[in-house]
Amino acid sequence: MSASPQPRIGQFVSLRGRLWLVEDEPAASYDGHLLACIDDDAGGETVRVLWPAEIDARLRDEEAWDTLGLGGDDGPAAFAAYLRTVQWRTATATERDLFQAPFRAGIRLDPYQLLPLRKALRLPRVNLLIADDVGLGKTVEAGLVLRELLLRRRVDFTVVLAPPAMTGQWRDELQTKFGLSFEIVDRRHLEDLRRRRGHGANPWAAGSRFILSHRLLGDEAYVAGLRDVLEDFRARSLLILDEAHHAAPAGGGRYAVETQFTRELRDLAGRFEHRLFLTATPHNGHSNSFATLLELLDPQRFTRGLTVRPADLEPVMVRRLKSDLRLLGERFPERVVEPVVIDGLPADAPELRLAAMLAGYRDLRDRRIGGLGGGRAAQARLAFVGLQQRLLSSVPAFARTLRVHIASLDRLIAGQTSVPPVVEIDPDIAPERAADEEAALDRLAAADTAQVDAAALAGASGGTREQLAAERAHAAAMLAVADAARHLPDARVRWLLDWIRTHLLDAGARWTGRRLILFTEYEDTRRWFQRQLSVLLDPADPDEDRRIDSFTGITSTERRDAIKRAFNDPDHPIRILLCTDAAREGINLQSQCHDLIHVDLPWNPSRLEQRNGRIDRKLQPADTVTCRYFVYAQRPEDVVLDALVRKTELIRRQLGSAGQVLGDRIAERLAARGIGRAEAPDVAARIRDAEADERVRTAVCDMDDGDTARLARLRREQADLSAALEQARAKVGVDPDALRSVVALAIARTGANVDTALPPISVVEGTPVFALHEAAPALANDPAWQPLFDELRSRNLRPGEKPGQWRASADAGFRRISFAPAILADGRDADVVQLHLEHRLVRRLLGQFLSAGFRQGLQRTCVIETGAARVARVLLIGRLALYGEGAARLHEEVLSVAADWRDPARGPATLRPLAPGREAEGRVLDELIAALDEARMATPAIVATASAGVAADIADLRPVLERRAAEQAARAATELARRAEAEATGLERLLRERIERIRRERGQDDRQFALLLDEAEARQRAADRRSWDRAATRLDDELVREPERLRAANRVRATRLEPIGMVYLWPKQDRPA
Repeated sequence: MSASPQPRIGQFVSLRGRLWLVEDEPAASYDGHLLACIDDDAGGETVRVLWPAEIDARLRDEEAWDTLGLGGDDGPAAFAAYLRTVQWRTATATERDLFQAPFRAGIRLDPYQLLPLRKALRLPRVNLLIADDVGLGKTVEAGLVLRELLLRRRVDFTVVLAPPAMTGQWRDELQTKFGLSFEIVDRRHLEDLRRRRGHGANPWAAGSRFILSHRLLGDEAYVAGLRDVLEDFRARSLLILDEAHHAAPAGGGRYAVETQFTRELRDLAGRFEHRLFLTATPHNGHSNSFATLLELLDPQRFTRGLTVRPADLEPVMVRRLKSDLRLLGERFPERVVEPVVIDGLPADAPELRLAAMLAGYRDLRDRRIGGLGGGRAAQARLAFVGLQQRLLSSVPAFARTLRVHIASLDRLIAGQTSVPPVVEIDPDIAPERAADEEAALDRLAAADTAQVDAAALAGASGGTREQLAAERAHAAAMLAVADAARHLPDARVRWLLDWIRTHLLDAGARWTGRRLILFTEYEDTRRWFQRQLSVLLDPADPDEDRRIDSFTGITSTERRDAIKRAFNDPDHPIRILLCTDAAREGINLQSQCHDLIHVDLPWNPSRLEQRNGRIDRKLQPADTVTCRYFVYAQRPEDVVLDALVRKTELIRRQLGSAGQVLGDRIAERLAARGIGRAEAPDVAARIRDAEADERVRTAVCDMDDGDTARLARLRREQADLSAALEQARAKVGVDPDALRSVVALAIARTGANVDTALPPISVVEGTPVFALHEAAPALANDPAWQPLFDELRSRNLRPGEKPGQWRASADAGFRRISFAPAILADGRDADVVQLHLEHRLVRRLLGQFLSAGFRQGLQRTCVIETGAARVARVLLIGRLALYGEGAARLHEEVLSVAADWRDPARGPATLRPLAPGREAEGRVLDELIAALDEARMATPAIVATASAGVAADIADLRPVLERRAAEQAARAATELARRAEAEATGLERLLRERIERIRRERGQDDRQFALLLDEAEARQRAADRRSWDRAATRLDDELVREPERLRAANRVRATRLEPIGMVYLWPKQDRPA
């Protein structure tokens, strides 16, 4: 039992082999002390203990000083590694604009990507809308903000909400680039967790970083446990919402209406302290939709139903277009969107003849349903819309759908009116193994058949047997034409084969390095095109079966990553990738490809933009990307889709990604009626008309996004960010060579036989590249280290694959590593893993120098011979740490005091420290850095001479170091308090202004505007106005609580000065050879 005195709040204690800060004292004898761990390798862990019952518990005020330098010299290599690791792990919250995260990530850093980070650091609550254009790197920008908040101890629980196709990419990028492990919460994860921990286990309580699919947000099986963990509000929590525009109310009328996703997100988002929303299309042309999205982001600053003011938006929104950054010198490709016009076909060409026959079928059906009510007529048109969409995609897709349609008519004519069962497919779960793809294809076909069957039954509403028989005869005539043509190439295929032979094959019919992506909406069309393109394959080509591949909704998870890696690998033989819309998001294909062709056009412009974004994005090495689409000049329906593409591109040049501004109304209009021949010119004219332009003007006005103002703002920001980045690099940057030397020493300390110089095996444009698995093969195969080295492999473990088989497979070998970004001459990233401070392998290796066991075996005294020192110097180094609530480190810095060394053999003499800030002390610190780089061991005689008076030297220098630490601590505490007060005052002002505006707007009469709305829109407007009362009440409550919470979060509760070590810099001596 401990005989040490009872500790007080704010004291530091040693207990259970670790250092702790006393957070709270017991209120009664049976209560315990609340302790928070401050060790580098377990910071923030808490425990409540009964102090008298603990063994070897003691106060630690003097212990670290008492053992300093008692055991001799550490040697320069070990001490240098320890000191550098301590410096790299030092972070501060006092300097608001100091970027720290960029130097703890494995990314190629461009200054423009730091703007979200800068804005985040200036917000008391990090509620930020990152609305950069498609392909600018929003994931990296969000990762930088997350890493910085973790460094500053402002976040300890994070959830990423992303579309189903993006969850894996988020997990991989956060792991690889930022060293952050996230768990995807899905059906497989729940089953595995409950198998291990029981059915009642809460997955959200078993970690602190998670990813959840958008589609599961409304499923109580997944979200109920998250609400339990968050409660009404959880401090230090962060929500990252990708593709945030899905949460904005939708609608094609005057007033956007909330979706189920909007309501589900509102229930969840308010429980998080911080929120990052990511979208390339923040505004859909409806001001009220934009206001609602912003209220979900920051309900203290925005209120649904109230107009967004640019002054309110500026602190919380980041918006840049690729075209703007290109003007400022950033390297982004120019996008060229061009039609491939098919003309001069005979009138009986199947594509033209079937389109005309289908138009006649529509007329026939319209005459029958003309007398039906609006709702029944709309349902009856769905079958025609489905048929038309498939015909515009391909004759084979049309033929299969038409055959199901005819079978449905046959049943109706025979008097069978039963509705077929709906086939459910979980869009979140792709087949895991390649062997499961055929079964998945069968399920997809069954689901499609059921949908077509249901549409056909709805389309027959109100029809007599004679009318349905006439329609059936017309459909049968179309099927005869389609069946005769469905195996033949159409005009698009013929053009495409000519283009491929010209651009992807050389004069000898050999494949060049150029690559092509083809996009289609339907699996039938994809398979037909793949069969048509097979004529390009040469049986004599040893890679014949690898030249063409596909990425679709049935592509297994084990093949998806392999296809992505293959298509981005310059040495892989693949040249053509056929994709359905399953690949329109979540897969980046820009590394080797700058050509994309839309086999068919989606009726929603958002999908078109997502497709183009697969190659038009950051790290595209080509100067131009070309996105082509087909237009049949002789087919009247094509004029509508051509107008849609052209208008989308025009708006994109004004707003960036433009899908939402056009998407909702156009998609709804086309999906409801299809494209009629007689009305096609009028529909195309409406797409081109001022309505869309008006919505663009609304978006530009709401986002303060005029060209001139935006470019001027960007120029200022770029200059400021570049300067801030260089200042941060000078202060907290990590030298790649220093990191390499520390990693090599750490590997050597594990017992591995490794050359601590870690020589490179090659150089990529000036960046040394290494083969770590070859330098330390024993460690790479050590079961304790294998999982970390496995992260260097070229692919992930596939579902159902055994780890041993995976590690032995030829395509899962180790990749090379570097300690700085390895960039090829054309701007692409080399296939190299960048090791950085937060990489899990590096953290494990460097953790040796921060662990309690290592420090206990470290003497923390070092004598170094260096040519940089002209006279002998001595430095006492310490680390100052300021702690807030929950042992959160509010500020850390490494301090030193230097003096000219005096030989104790000449008699007692007090060391005279160099004055802080003097040139002499700065020179001594430079000498130390140079000496660490040289890392030359002093001779035993010099070590003995220098360390003879180490106790006296510590006694002389410690008071000076403590005095300087006290001064720095006071300055840091003052700065923290000043910033907290400024933030609290600003928040009070913001809340009062928002409350006043709500009350002012509440008195306005908008009944005249309400008369212009339809029923659903009027209900939404009324709901928005009713929400103002609740918002005002909530803001009144926050006005009392939140400013004080900000002040408390920055209040210093404890200060600690930890001795790092004593260093003696000795002038280099000439030694005999």
